[in-house]
Amino acid sequence: MKKTAARIFDTDRRIRLGIWGLGRGMNFFKTCAFLNIDVVAGCDFNAHMREHFKTTCPGAFVTDDAEAFLGRDFDAVLLATFCPAHAAHAIQCLQAGKHVLSEVTSFFTPAEGVRLVEEVERRKRVYNLAENYPYSAANMWLANRWREGLFGDLMYAEYEYVHECRSLAYTYIDGVPVMPGHAVHNWRSWFNFHYYCTHSLGPVMAITGTRPVAVEAFPVKPRLAGYLTAPAENGTMAPSLIQMDNGGVVRNLMGATTSDTHSQRIWGTRGAFEIGRDGVRLRLGTAGSAPMMAVNPKWEGLGELAAQTGHGGGDFWTLYYFAREILTGAKAPFDIFSGCDVTLPGILARRSALEGGRPLEVPDFRKKKDRDRYRDDDGRQAPYDVARGVFGGLVPRPDKPAARFSSVMKEVVAAAPLYRAYADWRKLRGVLADPAQFLPVAEKLLQHYPKLAAAYRDARAIIAAHPRTDGAQVLREMLEIGEAERALDPAFLPALKREVAALRRQYAAG
Repeated sequence: MKKTAARIFDTDRRIRLGIWGLGRGMNFFKTCAFLNIDVVAGCDFNAHMREHFKTTCPGAFVTDDAEAFLGRDFDAVLLATFCPAHAAHAIQCLQAGKHVLSEVTSFFTPAEGVRLVEEVERRKRVYNLAENYPYSAANMWLANRWREGLFGDLMYAEYEYVHECRSLAYTYIDGVPVMPGHAVHNWRSWFNFHYYCTHSLGPVMAITGTRPVAVEAFPVKPRLAGYLTAPAENGTMAPSLIQMDNGGVVRNLMGATTSDTHSQRIWGTRGAFEIGRDGVRLRLGTAGSAPMMAVNPKWEGLGELAAQTGHGGGDFWTLYYFAREILTGAKAPFDIFSGCDVTLPGILARRSALEGGRPLEVPDFRKKKDRDRYRDDDGRQAPYDVARGVFGGLVPRPDKPAARFSSVMKEVVAAAPLYRAYADWRKLRGVLADPAQFLPVAEKLLQHYPKLAAAYRDARAIIAAHPRTDGAQVLREMLEIGEAERALDPAFLPALKREVAALRRQYAAG
């Protein structure tokens, strides 16, 4: 980051920050110095993440003990622990007298939300949700134009957070395979995607100033290969329809599928916009056939500084609003109540899908009567038993391939789609608008073939040793889409080398 001269807050007061969860949590580190924040403590159960923290913050306290961490003398916690534990951990922080900036989502059940709201009110500490997707340059620029009345009132919106994150079921957020090797990720291996609704719904709320009041969803049953099955509920799409408090409707789409997209479209009564692969385009003139033009949204205010941080500037703004509220009292956009507003629709969308699409009210936890109705509602998805692991409770011997299941799965998840892309695009070469685009697909498979072959062989060994287990099932599914029989045939690699060489000659000559 280059800007060091700017003084953002007109005070010399510093905020002493502890980071609980050093994987995602450390992504905020570089921004802290610009916002009167000193990182003085860290906590994580992962030894390799603690070591990285020590290197980055050599003078800071670091531990794997939450009580020891919260017992230190500092002001605020950046909470980035496992998602289903956010509410319980936030309450611990508040009870220790700390302000809290919590990663998404705020809570896992409505009852947890009630407890969290009332703890924030009781302790009178700042609580913010670190929902960062509203704070891209485009979304912030559009929010400012919306407040100026350019688009009118919200009629309908479609926002997406479609993210095929199969590998994260078997690795930590930094890509290191889960340990012990027969285990899977604490929550990304089984979490229903409806729960993770904030990155698509949050921007709509921030741009339009509306809040959700009802939600309905239908279940999507087909799933991708390589994801665990029941009680796991991921590996598929999670669409919902959400009624907003002005009467507008939002189609909120999360999930994993065969095309990651983050398309964003909003229709207002005076104008509309869309954000996609072609940038930002507006249609203005209050008519369906009105002129549509591309625009280049500019950062406003502190945007140049924000642009140098993670998630397109979003990490800067979430930390900025948190620090501003602590230092000045100015309320942040995602306080405890808007945190509830953006979290509850995901919980209730999953519930609606389980009930065949029945519309459900989204309560307003600003109101005690709404909180009282949900005070004992701890309904939740049953977690996968990650401690038991993928081999039915068996702990493989360290010298066996199954002891490296998470590492093997990481490699197979990376390799099988390379083969599948090669095989499927090879069938369609004759209709490609630019046939030369097939060359890098084939080259990538050739480059990674040694890792593919090793991973496939390890996967076969694990399947043979533990054929009727969850681990064997997900490996078997990945080998099927990666056509292990053909890819490991002794004739395949020489043929691939000849094909790539011929393609290089062909397109070099052309």
